[in-house]
Parts: sequence; C-alpha cells; structure tokens
Amino acid sequence: MSPIAAEMQVVQLYEVVRTAHLERAAATVPRPVILYRRARYDFDEAVARTVDLRRRSLLASIAFALGRDIDVIEVNEPLSGDSSLPAVAFAGAARLRALVRRRPRPLVVTYAIENLEPETLLRNLPLKARWRHRLRHLTTPLLWRSLDRIAYGTSDAQRVYARAFARSRGRPASALIEALPSPAADADGSREQIILFLGDLSERKGFPDVVSAWPHVRDRLPDARLLVLGRGAGSATASSLAQGEPRVRTVIEPSRAAILGHLRSAKVLVLPSRRRPLWREQVGLPIVEGLANGCLVVTSSETGIADWLSAHGHWVLPEEDLPAGLGDALLAALTSSRTPGDVQADLPAADGRLRAQEWMYGGGEVILPR
Repeated sequence: MSPIAAEMQVVQLYEVVRTAHLERAAATVPRPVILYRRARYDFDEAVARTVDLRRRSLLASIAFALGRDIDVIEVNEPLSGDSSLPAVAFAGAARLRALVRRRPRPLVVTYAIENLEPETLLRNLPLKARWRHRLRHLTTPLLWRSLDRIAYGTSDAQRVYARAFARSRGRPASALIEALPSPAADADGSREQIILFLGDLSERKGFPDVVSAWPHVRDRLPDARLLVLGRGAGSATASSLAQGEPRVRTVIEPSRAAILGHLRSAKVLVLPSRRRPLWREQVGLPIVEGLANGCLVVTSSETGIADWLSAHGHWVLPEEDLPAGLGDALLAALTSSRTPGDVQADLPAADGRLRAQEWMYGGGEVILPR
C-alpha cells in the first residue's frame, strides 16, 4: 500500500472513546487528533497521555473544524448510534473552511463493523424508544452521502450496510478488510491449560455459559485452570466461583498491563457471545487480542469473524449449542497440539484495522488477508 504523508492532518471523532482506540492512535502515522464526547469504563489515563486527545462538545467541535485545516475526518460508522448529527456538522464546517481557503476538501471516512440489521433493532425497541431512535438517525442518510470511503471489518457488516442504504443516493468507495490482528510479540512454544474469559461478565457475552461449562472441564482435566478478568453484572458470581474453586482465579477491573500479561500465558480465550434483541457481537475485542497473543479461541457464531475462525482451527459454536457444547469445545482446545506460534502464523502481517485506516486515508490498493 502507498504510504500516508506524515504531515497529513487527521481528526478522529468518537462518541465514546476506549483504550483500544488510544493504543491504535499511538501507533498511527500520521498521529491523529481525537475529539470525543465520553470515555468508556476501560479508559486508561496513562495511554491517553500518549496521544492528542481532546474532549469537546458539539459546538466546540464545530469551532475546532472552522479553525484548523484538516485533510481527513474519520467518523463513527453511520449505524453506530446517535453520532450522525455531530459528524455531519463537523464535516460540513471543515469543508466550508476548505472552500473558503481554496484547499482540497477533507476526506470523510469511516470503519464499519455493525452487523445487527436496523429493522431488527427497531422491531425490538419499545414504542417511545423507537421514535427516539428515528429522530437520532434523521441525519444518518446525510452522513452516508457525505462519506468518501468506508472500510468494512466483516462481511456481515458489508451485507448489513448494503441493505440499509440500498436506496440512498451516492455510494462511497468501499473495501472489505477483515478485523484481524497482526501477531503481538513472539508467543511461547507451549502453554499451560489455562482458559481465559476476558471482558464484560454478562449474559450477552456468555459468562454464565462459561460458569456452567467449567465443571465439565474441571472434572476431566486435572491441570485445567479458569481465569476470569473483567467487570459487570456477573462480578459477584465470578468472585464466589474463585472462592470455592482452587483452580479458578478472578480479577475484577484488571489493569491493562495485567490483561496483556494474562493474554500471553493463556492457552484458550473463550467468549461465547449470545445475540440479544438490541445487540449482536460485532467482532469481540477479547477475541482479537487473544489471537494476536497466540490464544486458541472458543466462541459462538455471533462474532463477525466466525467464518475465518472456523477455517483456521478455532472452535465456533452455534448459539443453540450453548451451553451444552461449550465444555467439549473447551476440552478440545485445551488438549489441542496447536501452539501459539501456529495461531499467530495464520494472522496477517499487518493489523487489519490499521490497514483499513491506511486505505481510508488514501493509501491505495488493499491486499486482502489470507
């Protein structure tokens, strides 16, 4: 791919910013300015100090766009929620400035992984919430027409957007670049039989299914251990399980450094997400980070990279097979002869999200992942 000019002025707009966004920005050339409205619970202040991060209201963001030359504006994906109006306003202000100053108008780009059909979401919303949703999305078609480029992280997202905007005028240039990580530091040749559940300890993420499947694994593999890292509704359950089970360890609200350390020691990453009326797993950040660190993955077919996982030696269960089939899948993964190096060998040399970003910013042709 063609290199991106280091002096290019890039602004990323986030309704909600999380640590993964900041880590990616820190590794990006050119280094973007990040404007955001709210921070997610996993926000890491230390990582935030390594990037150009600014919290701005809608009016302050517009003032920023009018006062600074910008080459690329990366916005939240159009189907992501209530960020369409701020994105349209910001892009309009930036393009107005470019027109007045006789500069090339800034590119407006986005990265999309939403895989829940809009009509499904609307059908399951209560009446008042349905109307609020429609009001928030009044400017979404305008945002779609404002886009110059859209990179899809999953084929599911590509299909959802094709249907959602089938009747819209105009269509941005697009590319499918799967949301696969590049390998992290070289993984060890072998690992102990550790299962890692990482993230929100909720029903939708499948945490109760992991709790139900654990006795099946524990009774058959005396060396197996379960490590639970996260927070949420299941925190009390996770803590109680660790108190009564010597081979279970729970860490509530772990630090970023602790998470990375445990990813490098676990053999299996488990995330059996379940679809809900208003939610579907897009990719699953724990899955991405587990793959990067050489973990075998046991998950459900709800993740947007389910087909890739199935084709590359991981375990993908239909939701109807949960929790009954989860124990056997975990046993198979724990006793697999595949090494962390084998897992990493299947990954692309360059991180899919960064490759998508390079393409969105005008970096030329895309080489699709293996």
